[in-house]
Amino acid sequence: MSMRRVQSKAPSRPVLSVLVRAKNERKALPEFWARLSSQTIFQSTEVIFLDSGSGDGTLEFLEPLPVNVWQIPAEEFCFGASCNQMVSVSHAPVVCFLSAHVLLAEPDALERLRAALSGKPAAAAYLRQVPNEIFGANHYERAYLKRRYPAPGGIEVVEMATPGGFSNAASGLTRDAWERNPFPEVHGSEDFLWAEKHLAMGGKLFYLPAVSAMHSHCDTPEKVYERVRLNAHAKNMAGSRTKSLYFFSGVLVKMLASGAPISEALQYATAHARAYAPGNGKEHHSARMTGVG
Repeated sequence: MSMRRVQSKAPSRPVLSVLVRAKNERKALPEFWARLSSQTIFQSTEVIFLDSGSGDGTLEFLEPLPVNVWQIPAEEFCFGASCNQMVSVSHAPVVCFLSAHVLLAEPDALERLRAALSGKPAAAAYLRQVPNEIFGANHYERAYLKRRYPAPGGIEVVEMATPGGFSNAASGLTRDAWERNPFPEVHGSEDFLWAEKHLAMGGKLFYLPAVSAMHSHCDTPEKVYERVRLNAHAKNMAGSRTKSLYFFSGVLVKMLASGAPISEALQYATAHARAYAPGNGKEHHSARMTGVG
């Protein structure tokens, strides 16, 4: 992957590196930056953006900010490789991955993430993801996030035995955890696959249900199909009629329980299930999915 440095502005000796993949996120960036720059440990935080071909003013927005910006051609984007490249040019002992359209809900979110990882030799953690009430969310996303990111009252940290909801939309890990286990260079689900291997190698994984990141896409059923299909192939889970039926019924029930109209629930359940069905093709659309987290 050929990375080109666009600008370099970072604090010396940061305690945390925030790594942000972005493509055409100009609309979301003002609120994203307002919440990031108001974090309690922001002055000791290195921020690195990796842009993959924005043409909407994203780079112009970033230009006056105290951030490092790197750029790659859109056709070279790969989810796993982009994570490795960003970590390789960062400097802090703990790194945090954020998508550029994710909004941190608490002003001390990064401080609490760092505290959960500091002093642990090989550890990773992820935040609770909730619907983005500022940019909007649909019934499909609300049902998915409620299932994937439960909120047990009064619990700050949960140690996980499975990858759970580990997602590079809002996660963190120690540098030594990455050094012994770089991200697989795949076109989807690099976070899930990384966490699976991390746990198999004896690493620790924590869920922080009391620290939230607002994350929604408002995807159409067709966009859901494309996203789920990409991840299903990366996990070698595609091509199964059994899984397709399982996910169809699961999505349908959960969406109806969330209050979705039955016609909408059927559309999204069908789209999600179709991604796992036999004969849906195995080609990857990495360029189309660039920057999505």
